[in-house]
Amino acid sequence: MLAPFDGFHETAHAVTGTCLISFDRNRYSVMAKAARRSVQVRAYADCIVVRLGDEVIAEHARHFGRDRTIYDPWHYLPVLANKPGALRNGAPFQGWDLPAALTRLRRKLGSGDEADRRFVRVLAAVMTDGLEAVEAAIREALIAVPSATRSSSTFWPDTGTRHPSAPWT
Repeated sequence: MLAPFDGFHETAHAVTGTCLISFDRNRYSVMAKAARRSVQVRAYADCIVVRLGDEVIAEHARHFGRDRTIYDPWHYLPVLANKPGALRNGAPFQGWDLPAALTRLRRKLGSGDEADRRFVRVLAAVMTDGLEAVEAAIREALIAVPSATRSSSTFWPDTGTRHPSAPWT
């Protein structure tokens, strides 16, 4: 029996230092580990798939307009670990539609450099533990302490466990 037709056009592209590739007059983000490397882009009718060797490092809906930059903020998590201020000011993070639990935590932590660092530590856990596990831990942490006594420093942001110096009230 014949395999199903997998119709795509594949071309080689260079990834910029800002983790972008140019394809059909648009720019698409790729995972940070591919920066300054050569990748293969498979263009399908409705999407593009970017591969580094055998690994898929990006998948985006295909845009047929011109001069657009299409970001996936999750591609930039390793960059955030070194530059947490990019969370507020970086183009990939503008208008980032975070899952509900992460949005609540972001709001609870507040704004400023220290809040950004704490939130980035939580986001870094997504790389090792997965988004579902981190979301579940955040939901549990936000429920564990009543709103009236909760503060941004009550929980260690990367583990969801109680900070040793946080009072139980």
